[in-house]
Amino acid sequence: LDELLKIVEQDLTGDGVPDQPRYLGIAQVLKAYFFSTLVDWWGDIPYSEAFKGNAADQIKTPVYDDDAAIYADCISLLDKAIANLALPSPSAVVGDIIYGGSAARWTKAAKSLKLKLLLQTSRVQNNTAAIQALMNDQTGLITAAADDFLVQFSTSVTPDYRHPNYAMRGAGYGGGYIAHQFMFELLVNDDPRLPFYIKRQTKTVLDPSDATQKQTIPCSQRADCVYGYFPLSNYVTQAVYGKAPGDLSTAEKEYLAGFFGRDRADPSGIPDDAGLRTAHGLYPFGGLYDNATPEPANNNKGRGDGIFPIATSWMVKFWQIEAMLTLGVTHPTQSVAQLFTAAMNEQMAKVNTFVSKDPTRAVAMTAADISDYVADWDARLAAATTDSQRLGVVLKQAWFCNYGNGLELYNTFRRTGLPGDLQTPLQLPGNFALSIPYAQDELNLNPNTPIKQYDAPAGAVFWDALKFQF
Repeated sequence: LDELLKIVEQDLTGDGVPDQPRYLGIAQVLKAYFFSTLVDWWGDIPYSEAFKGNAADQIKTPVYDDDAAIYADCISLLDKAIANLALPSPSAVVGDIIYGGSAARWTKAAKSLKLKLLLQTSRVQNNTAAIQALMNDQTGLITAAADDFLVQFSTSVTPDYRHPNYAMRGAGYGGGYIAHQFMFELLVNDDPRLPFYIKRQTKTVLDPSDATQKQTIPCSQRADCVYGYFPLSNYVTQAVYGKAPGDLSTAEKEYLAGFFGRDRADPSGIPDDAGLRTAHGLYPFGGLYDNATPEPANNNKGRGDGIFPIATSWMVKFWQIEAMLTLGVTHPTQSVAQLFTAAMNEQMAKVNTFVSKDPTRAVAMTAADISDYVADWDARLAAATTDSQRLGVVLKQAWFCNYGNGLELYNTFRRTGLPGDLQTPLQLPGNFALSIPYAQDELNLNPNTPIKQYDAPAGAVFWDALKFQF
């Protein structure tokens, strides 16, 4: 980020005309993305005085700029980037690992990010006309997979350029816990992406009458879990198989035993269960595909060459749908229903490309499986009778499609309160985090660091009009 700022700020000739307008435009897009993301997490952050610890005008304790002002500057940066990317360049861009130096594709990324930022702030300022203008020119937005703005990781271990989620646990086991609700809904919705998203590590059914095993069983110490341990949960087994736990076949019990995560905010202690936890899978992390045989997800069995989706064709469609349903803007050729269908199909097509990353295990989703799933969700949208209900259906599906980009889900919930059916936390140590607390080192070393209560309305990011509280 420091190097990006140097590119953005330099003008070697001093005539006000950038020497390398395309490099400058790319740097401006990335700067706008990075700093708007930091605002989304923290709110006020160092901006005007950031990264000057080693500068001639050294600043070791930068001021924290207003989050709304930073966002406005990020939108301005995107406009400047669009202009610079349209200028002739004295030399081709080299070393571009995202778009290979394509000014046209970077321009689409800039306009798509601008759409995102305008939508993000649309509940605290009137951005309707600006959003409509962007939507009127669909050729300027990311509308196809070839233009997806994403980070593609590699299989390199030294240096480690694998997906960070995979790199953190590729040599170990499952990493952190995957939410029980997420896995449960993948199951009951017959979501064909399930074996791409998760990897079961075990088929061993734990025995609650064994004192040692009981300590390891999810929710064994609580009576208020919704999902609990899948093979022993009547709620789960009835929904998945239409049977009570005691009526399951051995194969059914063993299958469910592999879905080993946690109910939301379960405060129970963490046992020695790393080899039992459901692991993050092939998409988008570059892990393992969940074939018929559970296996330990350790010893770097996967490749790690996953992706981090920033602004993809399906994301852009979800953003446009939200704008259509909440602001009354229109798409020049597509209805909400058509965009919704296309978004699901495009995301699933992306997931299917990951088959080649685990060729001995992975099996592509069939056209029939995808069609049946999409038709089910199209029917849910058609059954909705209000725009609020329609938005609920759309953003619930976005919850599944945007797996791998937690910030997108976090922002969507703070902006809209959707999905509205998320499990109530089992324990509330505080209220919902409306922003992220500043690091203790910042509080200790920089006297300009604000004191805020991140789970109170006063600690919310400026664009958060909802300020959700439990």
